[in-house]
Amino acid sequence: MEKGFNPLKIRKPGLMILGTDTEVGKTYVACRILEELVRQKIAVGAYKPVASGGLSIEQGDAFRLWQASGCNRTLEQVNPQFFFAPLAPPMAAELEGRHVNDARMVDGAIDWENHCEFLVVEGAGGLMSPLSWSMTNASLTLSLGLPIVLVSANRLGVVNQVVTTLIAAQSLGLRVVCVVLTDVAAIDHHDQSVLTNERLLKAAMEQMVNPPRLARLGFGEAEFRPPMDWHSVASP
Repeated sequence: MEKGFNPLKIRKPGLMILGTDTEVGKTYVACRILEELVRQKIAVGAYKPVASGGLSIEQGDAFRLWQASGCNRTLEQVNPQFFFAPLAPPMAAELEGRHVNDARMVDGAIDWENHCEFLVVEGAGGLMSPLSWSMTNASLTLSLGLPIVLVSANRLGVVNQVVTTLIAAQSLGLRVVCVVLTDVAAIDHHDQSVLTNERLLKAAMEQMVNPPRLARLGFGEAEFRPPMDWHSVASP
């Protein structure tokens, strides 16, 4: 799926927010990043190229991103392609007799260049999750030329998920600049790994060449630990 992508690359600084799995707190992290940039008086754009699952676009992730950005532009410009079924976008689109438009996903991001100083793009799922029959999150990220913030839930197995994704990203020429470990629910006292995952993950990433930064975002928290200057994180 990664062959033949068109590297248009946006000219504004920005970040691609991806997860190691579904339901890892990706939208929550993206919203907190947007809110932090808004507090710094930076004009931000929020972009969700394609979304699936939900009763309406107003009740989905895109609406939360739009609010976090200060309601910059319209909700449809935040999320130009929405499908109802809780399936991967190409399958959800097929159920409606439609298809995901690859060019529209890329063009929608490029269109933000004249309307923001910093663009936060949230993918759908993980690095290799399909956005259409021919495009994955990885190929879209390559097309846009954005660095990645990788979100992963603090639970047993997180170290393998993160390191595997980092290796895959590196092999494709993608740059992961930060890993955010999230507590997506109140502490699960049956999973003792939540107390040790951060330290173990940090040690594992330190063995890699050019390891990304590591941040933590607790359940219901708005501040990253340690604090992150997201504009600097996104810079080459």
